[in-house]
This record gives sequence, structure tokens and C-alpha cells, in this order.
Amino acid sequence: MTDIVYLHGLRCTPKIGVWEWEKHITQTLTLDIDIAANVKRAAQNDDLKDALDYQAVASQVQDFANGSRFELIETLAEKIAQLILSEFGTSWVRIKLDKGPAVKDVKNVGIVIERSKQE
Repeated sequence: MTDIVYLHGLRCTPKIGVWEWEKHITQTLTLDIDIAANVKRAAQNDDLKDALDYQAVASQVQDFANGSRFELIETLAEKIAQLILSEFGTSWVRIKLDKGPAVKDVKNVGIVIERSKQE
């Protein structure tokens, strides 16, 4: 059985894109992050030290993303997944990265990835 802790709607503002004009601006991206976590011990003890600290996850992801510069959203999503897997002791993470209306006549574009420690 796997429990999931999620952070949906997390905003970050990296420099991201392949076009020359994109390389000089920040863009607002929205992340939905689902993280495998066993919450049973935290629930039994009612103690933060036994829980996944989602404030720490949000802060580290925003700090990393806001300080980054990548051409592809695929690269940013992959790097964020690896950060979460390595720093927060989880076995699995799903990241949905939304770049907004980056394509004419399209409401939202983005990527969804799932990564696990076994990969």
C-alpha cells in the first residue's frame, strides 16, 4: 500500500525555453507533484518528524527551479524528480509541469513524468 503526499499548483519562475527571447526572461510554470510516502507512523504519532515535510519539498523545488536555466521542460521535470527522490527518501514521484499557453490556440502545454528509485 502506498500513500501519496501531493503539492498541486506550486509555482516557479525559471528561465526556460529554446527561443532566443525565452533565454532572457523568467516564465511562470505550475507544478503538480505527487510523492509516495508512508503516512501511517506520522498519523499514529501526530508528529511532523515522522511525516514528509511538504513545506521543505516546496521550498527546495522552488529554490532549484527559480535558479535554473534549461531549454526543455523535460530537463527541468527530470531534475526536479531526481531532487525529490534523493533528498526526501521517497521511492516514487510524479511531476506534472504546466507551461501554460505556450502554443497558439492551446490552453496549456506541459509534461507528466513518473520516476522511481529503481530506474
